[in-house]
Amino acid sequence: MSFLNVAAPSPTPSNSSANGAKRKRPAENTSVVYSQPADTGTGDHVYTQFGFARDHLKEGLKQLTFEEVMKYLNVREDQPNWKQLRQLFHSPSKDNRIGFDHATGLYHYKPKLAIRNPSQLKAYLQAQKSAQGLSIKDLKDGWPNVADEIRPMAAKKLIRLKETKDGIPKTVWDNDPSLEHTMDTQFISDWHKIAIPANPDDMRNTLLNVGLNVATAPRVIVDNTPKPKKKRAPRKNGRVTNTHMAHVLKDFSGLRK
Repeated sequence: MSFLNVAAPSPTPSNSSANGAKRKRPAENTSVVYSQPADTGTGDHVYTQFGFARDHLKEGLKQLTFEEVMKYLNVREDQPNWKQLRQLFHSPSKDNRIGFDHATGLYHYKPKLAIRNPSQLKAYLQAQKSAQGLSIKDLKDGWPNVADEIRPMAAKKLIRLKETKDGIPKTVWDNDPSLEHTMDTQFISDWHKIAIPANPDDMRNTLLNVGLNVATAPRVIVDNTPKPKKKRAPRKNGRVTNTHMAHVLKDFSGLRK
């Protein structure tokens, strides 16, 4: 038959040569550049630029025109961010830290507290309806040198300072030097001569004996000794549910030999 004379296809050549030595694979092209994400640049987002503008105005407490801020951000008037940033600068949101002075037409940074010198601090503390203190951290937002510039006020007893262990001011309160009075030395001596009973119960009884009201109740000794747990009584008259297997469960241990 004719189909028997058809030559068989030659085998696929391998990496090995006829004499047994391996052929070297062609070197891969290492210069191929695969797909990479496009470089979109940095700081092009409108909110990112808004943050840069806020920080720029905060540094040194600058007062700039809108065009000067845009020049710092490298934003042109024909770009959409120009109008968007102008709207953000005038946003009524409480989180907006950029203020605008209509008299001068300049933009500035709005700190948490509008206090930038000792006189403004004193006026703010006196105008408060309460004696609440102010955080130095909040004051530093618009008054970078507040920690050093309030030292003379504290020395004149115009304010009261709370400091950390390292002597760094942390909180400031208002103070009126006219309300401070020097105590008589004899009174101080007599005060420290009064012996306070070591036992709180003795002090309570002493106050009661002279007819004074006592703010503390008599001390009650609480027994914290753990109580022994009661043993659970065995269950009686339990309901038997396997009566149908009574012949299987019967005890045959007595039949052992």
